[in-house]
Amino acid sequence: MVAPVTHQVHPQKKNLKMLPEKRIGTTAQRLKSSFEPRGDLTCHKFRDVVNFSMRFFPSQSRFCHQAGLLLAFWLACQSLAVAQDVLHLRRTDGNGETNRKGEILNWTGSTISIKGSSGVKEVDAGRLIRIETAWDPNYENGVAALAKYDYPEASQMFESALDGEQRSWMQNILHAKLLQCFLATENFGRAAEQFLNIVNDDPQSRFLNLIPLVWTSSRPDSLQLKRAKVWLRSNEPAIQLLGASWLLTESDNSEALKTLDTLTSDFDPTIKSLATAQLWRLDKVVADEKRIDLRIAEVKRMPESIRGGPWYLIAESQSRLKLYDKAVVNFMRIPINDPQQGGLAAAALYQAAWILQNKQQQNKQQQNKAQTLRNELKEKFGDTVWAN
Repeated sequence: MVAPVTHQVHPQKKNLKMLPEKRIGTTAQRLKSSFEPRGDLTCHKFRDVVNFSMRFFPSQSRFCHQAGLLLAFWLACQSLAVAQDVLHLRRTDGNGETNRKGEILNWTGSTISIKGSSGVKEVDAGRLIRIETAWDPNYENGVAALAKYDYPEASQMFESALDGEQRSWMQNILHAKLLQCFLATENFGRAAEQFLNIVNDDPQSRFLNLIPLVWTSSRPDSLQLKRAKVWLRSNEPAIQLLGASWLLTESDNSEALKTLDTLTSDFDPTIKSLATAQLWRLDKVVADEKRIDLRIAEVKRMPESIRGGPWYLIAESQSRLKLYDKAVVNFMRIPINDPQQGGLAAAALYQAAWILQNKQQQNKQQQNKAQTLRNELKEKFGDTVWAN
C-alpha cells in the first residue's frame, strides 16, 4: 500500500530561508519519491503538492511558484498514466493483437469488465494474452518464489499482498496463487480455504481446475473431513463436489455417492467431468483394457485444464494391468501439462519413477530416467509424502 504524503516542517523559521534553487531541488526530490502508480491516491497527492508549494514559495519569485505547480502537475499525470490497466487481447479475427485501456472493474467466469473513456466494456477472457496493472511488489516476489518452488516464502508474500489488496479480481488471483502453494505441499485444509474464497466470490471461476480433490492415497485428516460433510449441503456444485470427493472412500459414503451421481448431470462440463472421474476411484475390480480405452476417450472430451486427475486414475489402472509403458506416459502427462496441481503431480512423478526403477527392463538408461524423475520430485515437491 502507498503511505500518505507527510511533510515535516521544522519549527525554526530560519531553516526555511534557503536559496530558491536549492529549495526547488529539495521539493522535486520529495515529490518524486512520494508519487506511486496508484490512481486512487493521485488526487490527494496533487492537492498536497500544491499546498506544499503555496506554503514554501509565498514570498519567492513567480517563476519558482509556477515551477512547483508544473512539477506537481507533471508527476500527477505520470502517476495516472502508470495506474491505468491495459488488457492485451487477441483480435477477434485471429490476426495479431489489440489492447484496451482503463480500469478493470471485475473478472468473473470468462468475462472481464473494464471501464475506459467510452464507458464499461465486457471482454471475453479467452482472448486475453496478458495484463498490465499495478502489481503489488509482494505479489511479484511471491511469483518469483513460486517459480523457485519455495512455497513457504511464496505463500507469505501472497498473503502480504492480499492484506492490502482492494480489487476483488486481484484478490482471486492471490487466492489462486496461495491455493497452488498449498496444493504443492498437500495441505488440504489451507488449499480448501483458498478455493472456497474464490468460489464464494465467483462460482464460475476460471480457477475451478485447482479444486483440491482427492485423487491419490493422500487424504485430508479427520478434522478436515468434518468440514466436508457441511460442504455437501452447499448450494454451489463446486463446493458439493469438493465435499463428496473428500468423503467418497469413508465408511459412510452414501451421501457423497448420491452427490457425485447428481453432479454427473451438471450443466457445467468441468463439474460434470470431475464428478464422473471421481466415481472411477471406487472400482472394485481391475478395469480391463477395453474399459480403459473407453475412459481415455472420455478424458479426451473433458476440458483440458481438468484432465490431470482422470489421467492419474487411468495410469493406475494401466499399471495394475502391467501396461507399464502406457502407464508411464499417462502419469507423466500430469507434471508436464498440470504442474500447478502440486501433490497430484508429485504422486505422478513418484509412480512413473517407481515403474521405471522396478517394473521395466532394467538397463542404465531406465535407471537414469528414474533418477531424473526422483530429482525433479524432490526439487519441486520436496514437502510432500511422495518425496520422502
